[in-house]
Amino acid sequence: MNNSFSIELRRFILIIVLALIAGFWLDRLLLCSLIGLSLYTAWSFYNIYIISRWFPVIDSSPPPESLGFWGVLCDEFYRYQHNNESEKNKLRADVAYLRDSFASLHDAVIMVDRLGLIEWCNDAALPMLGLSLDKDFGQTLTHLLREPGFIQFFDSGDYEESIKVHSLHKPNTVLRIQITTFGQGNRLIFARDITEIARLEDMRRDFVSNVSHELRTPLTVITGYIDNFQMLTDQLPQLQNPLHQMAQQAGRMEQLIKDLLDLSKLETKPNEMHRTPVNIAELSQVVLEEARARCQADGMSRTLDLDIEQPLSIFGQETELHSALSNLVVNACKYTQNDGEIKIRVGVNEEGGYFSVSDNGLGIDPSDIPRLTERFYRVDNSRSLDTGGTGLGLAIVKRVLLRHDSTLEVSSVLGRGSEFICQFPLHRLVTS
Repeated sequence: MNNSFSIELRRFILIIVLALIAGFWLDRLLLCSLIGLSLYTAWSFYNIYIISRWFPVIDSSPPPESLGFWGVLCDEFYRYQHNNESEKNKLRADVAYLRDSFASLHDAVIMVDRLGLIEWCNDAALPMLGLSLDKDFGQTLTHLLREPGFIQFFDSGDYEESIKVHSLHKPNTVLRIQITTFGQGNRLIFARDITEIARLEDMRRDFVSNVSHELRTPLTVITGYIDNFQMLTDQLPQLQNPLHQMAQQAGRMEQLIKDLLDLSKLETKPNEMHRTPVNIAELSQVVLEEARARCQADGMSRTLDLDIEQPLSIFGQETELHSALSNLVVNACKYTQNDGEIKIRVGVNEEGGYFSVSDNGLGIDPSDIPRLTERFYRVDNSRSLDTGGTGLGLAIVKRVLLRHDSTLEVSSVLGRGSEFICQFPLHRLVTS
């Protein structure tokens, strides 16, 4: 292109030079210069004219024949247009392939642009969400799907997690909705019917809750008889050790039932933004004293320290928070060797408030960390049996933190210890 322009520039200069030579020879310098400029201008306007006539039919007509720069310009336009058309056809084919793929899914799939206007949806969106491409194309999605939870999720822009909502089109239907972004702010929404899964999950929670309640009564009777028999061990010393083991296992079962009931309550309670201030610094002091008393009663030698780096109070439910913080400290005590050190820190950072429990215990393998908050998951079964753990403590911690819009961060090095951090968000902090 640059080479063609140089040739055209030389052609223009040549015409001017020839016009000047003719002007000197005929003694009509001005007239010949004007004639030369007029001829070149007319030639240029002619080329502009034929190109302007070609532009409207550039898709179907080859470029016009022209010399020099103008011919190259037409060829370049035609080449760019041809390449663009090929890219468009490829994109159209890709979009058609994706739409055909999505159309065969049983899940509802909706495409919306950056303004939230519906561009496309598959057939499954009609029975599941009440949407139809024929009547809803170009409509604002949130004007048609008015479920408050979905609207908040859609407008938030944070689509790392999916949400579970009840369909307004079918009130008894539970949907799992995921959103991904593509292009310039366009969004792809997937909705899956998980009604049966939700029903089974409710049945599981009800079963755990009911069984836990039913187990309490016979366990109370068994524990009562064990206590009575233990008072007779002076007369029957051979029963002292078996009765002690029975009492330990009964106590462990009682703790397991308590944890199951606590977890069941946390899972069934609706999430609420409690407006009751909870002083985390004072609560940490209470948890610390309880942990010291428990270590002393169980004959464990541990050093526990509390460092209030900055006063911290959050809006929350004190009983739930007490349970979560206590579980973290008790876990640190259980899985730290004798004469181990446990440090509790409370303060405020740029993300909000935090409660941290660190120890110099055995540590946790990195592969186990993602599963720590699963129910009944144990890093080491034999060690959990020795310490009397139920495998539910961290599951309770996670559920409590979720109910307080908070997260649990875990870091650990094998042989050097672990740190568990409860990170509370800024909007939960009580400001004076």
